[in-house]
Amino acid sequence: MTNILAQIQARKDEFDFEALSVFKERSTDFKEDPLVLACAAKKLSDEGKPFAGLQDPETLDAITDDIRVYAEKVREYYTKKYFWKAMSGGNLSDYRRRLINLLENRIKSCSDKDCGIYFKLPYFYEEDMIYDTFTKKYNTTDVPSIRYGTNASKEDLSLTFLKSTVSRQQKRKIERFWFTDQTYLFCIAIDQANPLMEMFRKFLEESETVHLQAYRTADRIDNMHFYNLYKFNFKRI
Repeated sequence: MTNILAQIQARKDEFDFEALSVFKERSTDFKEDPLVLACAAKKLSDEGKPFAGLQDPETLDAITDDIRVYAEKVREYYTKKYFWKAMSGGNLSDYRRRLINLLENRIKSCSDKDCGIYFKLPYFYEEDMIYDTFTKKYNTTDVPSIRYGTNASKEDLSLTFLKSTVSRQQKRKIERFWFTDQTYLFCIAIDQANPLMEMFRKFLEESETVHLQAYRTADRIDNMHFYNLYKFNFKRI
């Protein structure tokens, strides 16, 4: 470590530390509402079209009146959701405060980080719509924690498959498969790059009831509580 510091000190004139200290994110000025562009880009993706960014001509050409209406639904949903949370005394993360600022002020001059927030929001909205449906049908507020002893056996579970949701975690896509025992929610999360993904999905879609052995742990997404299943294996009945 001493040698490294000595080398940096000896070559400090080669570095423009002042320039580094005032570094700012690149900013992009959009003529169109970035949220509308994000919804248009998602529609292209859903149709199997090649990737289109917010600034690509294909994205601008894909905008329709329906997409503008959809974008307003997304804006209204998150503005209300986090407004009431803030009013009730809840703490908002830096991300959510930044999101509310973008949506309420309809900001079109965006840093790279802001562009990323806009781009992902229609995907988050689609996912949240499913979670909102879950919270109306199942117990997602009172999920007892489960503790296993050292030599505990897996539990036998018979569950109904509901649907899957996709979450983006940096460059990875995680697909969550949701089940219920008619009271609680259960989840199996798998990386979409898994080569057995299509076989797994087809098996679930063709099964009325899924019988498996697994361990579970209580988890939550925002205020939706559920059980994560791990070290699972399917049973033949």
